[in-house]
Amino acid sequence: MLLLMIFLFCLTVAYFCYSVYFYGGRWVANPYNPRISNQKQYVKMGQVMDRSGTVLAWSDEDGNRRYHKDAIVRRAVSQVVGDSGGKVSTGADTFHAQYLLGFKSGIFERLGDAITGKKQEGDSLELTISAELSRYITAQFPSGKRGAVVVMNYRTAEVLAMVSLPQFDPNHLDAALADSEAGALMNRCTQGLYPPGSTFKIITMISAIDHLPDLDNFAFECTGYYPVGHYSVTETTAHGIQDLRSAFANSCNTTFAALSQQLGYKLIGDTASQLGFNENFMFNDMIVYNSSYPADDLSPEDLAWSSIGQGRVLATPLHMTLIAATIANKGVFREPRLLHRIITARGQDRMLPFAAPDRSAVSPETAARIEQDMIEVVRRGTGTRAAIQGYTVAGKTGSAEVSNDKSVEAHAWFVGYIREQKAPYAICVLVENGGSGGRVAAPLARKVLQKAIDLKL
Repeated sequence: MLLLMIFLFCLTVAYFCYSVYFYGGRWVANPYNPRISNQKQYVKMGQVMDRSGTVLAWSDEDGNRRYHKDAIVRRAVSQVVGDSGGKVSTGADTFHAQYLLGFKSGIFERLGDAITGKKQEGDSLELTISAELSRYITAQFPSGKRGAVVVMNYRTAEVLAMVSLPQFDPNHLDAALADSEAGALMNRCTQGLYPPGSTFKIITMISAIDHLPDLDNFAFECTGYYPVGHYSVTETTAHGIQDLRSAFANSCNTTFAALSQQLGYKLIGDTASQLGFNENFMFNDMIVYNSSYPADDLSPEDLAWSSIGQGRVLATPLHMTLIAATIANKGVFREPRLLHRIITARGQDRMLPFAAPDRSAVSPETAARIEQDMIEVVRRGTGTRAAIQGYTVAGKTGSAEVSNDKSVEAHAWFVGYIREQKAPYAICVLVENGGSGGRVAAPLARKVLQKAIDLKL
């Protein structure tokens, strides 16, 4: 009994240490934490800047939080920067309060402030995002539509833009609070869970490449109709005889529904898990909601719909960007970064939090093959409107149905990247109820990627 009690005590201590290590930062950043409001009375909150040094948020001498003078910029980065009251708990002003309010300051820094009588100042943050790119995305996004755009450098894993619409003005927060149904305080890039539609065919395709033999000889006749279980998967047009690459380029639902019956839940689920589905993301720089793929084996029709990103499959736009980045990185999955620099009140650099180690999610051979398929989508398939002259773009479109009778417009998706050393940009565009991914999301992705190239981010 004594040994058992000692073991349980050690287990409790170990779990406590584990929880503090992994969840401590999130506990500190909780807007209901009384230490946050108390600290604001004694510490001048640090600045939040973009990657070029543009100040997006700062505190005046009275401790009041101020935001960028340009209303469009304020709105464009509102969900990333956050607000003074902590209503946006995932924004930098709240999630990184441990730096901005000086919780990370050392004893000698605090002692120096006490000796000089100077009010303690928190660290300033330089984020990886570009205010100019964020402003451009806001201006180009379809008027009146909701959605999200994520751009990242897939080599460094730095998030260059994370724009969510609708937006709010942190200087006039009452308007956003009054219209809670609009969801302006939610960052759709990291918190919005949507059916990914045909962009999920990237995962199904990878699973097929890894697990099914003789894919080079694969052929399926698309008649526009594929009965499975008690339902049928349909197409707007019959594609005829399709090999796997053509089916991917044409985004043929019936071909992938038939393919899913050969693969089964477990094989597709295993591939989805390798790429982050059903994973509890514990990223250091941001909070990202968990994408989900149904792990239970229910029915053939549910499997068919899941394989094309419908049914119970849900994903965030940031996660789909990470999947595109993984393909671009030859199958290596990297933790996204939002903190570029942490600068103390004395102008010194503080050490950035450690990122999780890179992990191999897809074999280099499979990644190379799926990349060629994604290039074909932009070259001659559904994503031709994403093509950029002088650059090789790989991508996948998606049109995720949100109603059984198609009375509501589908969500328009584009996921992809530029395959160039000088422009290593991955992107995800989601337009809620935008219609066709090829007609709506792909051209917006092209404009945004071209702007990132012009800015040389």
